[in-house]
Amino acid sequence: MAYPTSTSSPPARRPDLEELSAPATQVVRDRDAYLGDGSDIGRRLADDQVELFVGDDAAPGLQRELQRLAPTYIVLHDVGTNASLRLLQAMAAQAGRIMRLLVRRQGHGIPLATLQFIELPGANGTTLRVYSSDVDADSHSRHELARVLVAHSALAVLVFGELPAHALASAVQPLLDAAEKQRWSTRMMLMIPLGSTVAVNGFARDFGRRGLQVHVTPRVTHPGDAWSYIGSTWNQLEGAADAASEAAAAAPAVAHASTTEHEPTQPMGLRSEHEGVDWFDYVQRCAAIKGMVACCVFDRSSGKPLAHIGGLPSAEMMQSLGEKLLGTASSIGAMMGTGAQVQEATVSTASHHLLLRVIPSRPEVALHLVLDAATGNPILARMQLQRLDPA
Repeated sequence: MAYPTSTSSPPARRPDLEELSAPATQVVRDRDAYLGDGSDIGRRLADDQVELFVGDDAAPGLQRELQRLAPTYIVLHDVGTNASLRLLQAMAAQAGRIMRLLVRRQGHGIPLATLQFIELPGANGTTLRVYSSDVDADSHSRHELARVLVAHSALAVLVFGELPAHALASAVQPLLDAAEKQRWSTRMMLMIPLGSTVAVNGFARDFGRRGLQVHVTPRVTHPGDAWSYIGSTWNQLEGAADAASEAAAAAPAVAHASTTEHEPTQPMGLRSEHEGVDWFDYVQRCAAIKGMVACCVFDRSSGKPLAHIGGLPSAEMMQSLGEKLLGTASSIGAMMGTGAQVQEATVSTASHHLLLRVIPSRPEVALHLVLDAATGNPILARMQLQRLDPA
């Protein structure tokens, strides 16, 4: 196609191919095209690029979209490291490409922020986004966007670097403050330490006191191990959601059941009052025991976890294995002629101590406690547990 020229004006500049394929600002047909399809954040421009227009700064604009759409996603957040993008790259090598979400102010072409994410295939043809909070933006916006992503995620994965405990504490404190002051929709957090787990276990207790369910993995040195823990935690979370949906569907039938039966507790975020005891308050007090990694109390008669706090293992696993250990100890006592009524049991490995204790004032309830061998002392822990008896 020829472009007209005249002697009175210079020739019109012909746009190059790059400008035509990815213009900085596009004119859209209607509101739906402007906002996107309503199923996830942003409007897709290309296979690896999504665009979101906001009316003000990037963080509040993104927060409004997250509150409006409530999408399900995972976020990888760095604490004293820059590993989240490397984790995305490692997964992208197997699952596809790294994609970008460009956040722009209306009427301006230059992005306020660029977020990177991958899309993983889910059930029924759906996709699950995994964002990195390592955002390309100015310093203030970068921190604000990270907190917004963590606060609204279905699963927040915190990756802790190999820094001294005080440096990690300074890096994680803004998130602790935000979790206490703001209304977070996320209830599940996975902590992945690249170094020592001692300080990370303390942070898990801090977030647990703010109402979050926190799991702490062992030290991770390979991206594949990190993704294994992320996948397993996500499967637990999805299983809990499915169980909650089934329980909601069965609610009319349950309403007519005998009132003498105990209501089932949810597998995630366990908080239960049983026989007049607030067991979540009890495990919170147990969290003050030095070296504690995880703590679970469960009803031996029903096989149901009553409360759980700390990191991995999950409440269900701690209940199941705790009951098996108590049963094994009871069988050994019976065979040796020393009695089958087990009150306490301790198992020590190179890295952890497992403490099992039947609550004296509530013999139908048992405690399963996991201590870090480097910082915890089972003898001192047992003395503290005696003082913490709910009676």
